[in-house]
Amino acid sequence: MSLKEPGGVVAAGLVKRFDEAPTLGPVSMTAAPGELTLVTGDNGAGKTTLLRILATSVLPDAGSATVGGFDVVSQGAQVRARMGMALVNERSLFWRLTARRNLELFARMRGLGQAQRRSEVDALLAELGLATHADKPVELLSSGQRQRVVLARALLGEPDVLLIDEPLRGLDHTATEQVLSVLTSRATAGAAVVVAAPEAEALAGVASHHVALSPQPAEPQPEPTA
Repeated sequence: MSLKEPGGVVAAGLVKRFDEAPTLGPVSMTAAPGELTLVTGDNGAGKTTLLRILATSVLPDAGSATVGGFDVVSQGAQVRARMGMALVNERSLFWRLTARRNLELFARMRGLGQAQRRSEVDALLAELGLATHADKPVELLSSGQRQRVVLARALLGEPDVLLIDEPLRGLDHTATEQVLSVLTSRATAGAAVVVAAPEAEALAGVASHHVALSPQPAEPQPEPTA
């Protein structure tokens, strides 16, 4: 496995500990452009931690990873410019602004011009079944609708790599089909799509590869001395 491989995600021996407790790893994986890679594991297995490391918001304690050919530790700005991320239960939206206004704001932050912003925002709202809710404040949307707004934000600017956490949680059948269609279409278009979920469920049928994580055992504590 070469960490100089261009495009997609390449991770080798990633390890993360919090308060000296093992949380993730060692994990090695690849997620190639044009494919959807599914990462599964029970709570505590480190799925979200893995995504945060790949997104450069958490530093690994050991191992290496590249996203789009750039190192997640030493080339964070280049990584972030090429990826989009959506975490389950993320509250980074502006709740008093409408869904449309939120997306337009984040599109501007990604450097999209006015015409492109309007075009992409309208297309994503329609694609994710949010067009009729576009002008409602985010605080009035259901949890599933907010989740799709966060996903739409990750898709702005057509990033090369998508890191998506539990995209189907709490969605009804129609919304599930919409999200699956969006994720598979981005992979077909050439993006490397990494999706984390507790179980394979509906995602197994659209994934090219499957990475299973296991919770890390607690390290034994020293025996008390007399």
